[in-house]
Amino acid sequence: MFSILGSIGAILAATGFVLLTEKIQKALVSTLISFAIGTLLTTALLGLIPEAIESVGGEPHIVMPYVLGGILFFFFLEKFIIWRNCSDEECDVHAAAGPIVLIGDAFHNFIDGIVIAAGFLTNFTVGLAAAIAIIAHEIPQETGDFGILLHGGFSKKKAFLYNVLSSITTIPAALISFFVLGSISFIVPYALAISAASFLYIALSDLTPELHQKWGLKHTVKQFVLILAGVLIMLLIFTFIGHNH
Repeated sequence: MFSILGSIGAILAATGFVLLTEKIQKALVSTLISFAIGTLLTTALLGLIPEAIESVGGEPHIVMPYVLGGILFFFFLEKFIIWRNCSDEECDVHAAAGPIVLIGDAFHNFIDGIVIAAGFLTNFTVGLAAAIAIIAHEIPQETGDFGILLHGGFSKKKAFLYNVLSSITTIPAALISFFVLGSISFIVPYALAISAASFLYIALSDLTPELHQKWGLKHTVKQFVLILAGVLIMLLIFTFIGHNH
């Protein structure tokens, strides 16, 4: 039930944001990116990975190879998506419009559904933290995809509709994963490890470079404060709600 609610919350937040005016979106996106980095890193490093290690009897060497493998998998997956849409060695990733963007987004949202389900199967706190982190990074991601589709020739109506359809994959993924992982619970620690890899990759590879596009002390301080805010909110969730099993 919580897995479905978390998935629906992520979808509503992202699609609702797309409906805002372009001026408001631009004002909020950089803020959300910084905040999302904090939530993703904290959830991965202080929530998902520790829970995965605890679930396998406190043996980090069992879990960490899956984190490493997950990061490499997401790197090659992203490379493959770009390669399939580019013929030259140098390619503008953001110019990649159309079906490949939607397919990549649908697959990414499917993984988000698995992350939410694995989190709630572990305990409520980890599930809640995962859902919040996903909502935080989904909004700037969906906004970016919306812009790419518009740049690729889609009308606003079609771009919004296709964005919603690709986002809906989160719900069946959460449902399927909840029942599958629930029946074969020994897989959950490894699902948590790969989920952590997804969060780390998104935060460090996709979102952090966006912050380097703005220089100056004022922007840097603002970004750091917002990242720290994301970290602190996740820490408060872990501290006051607790890791209940």
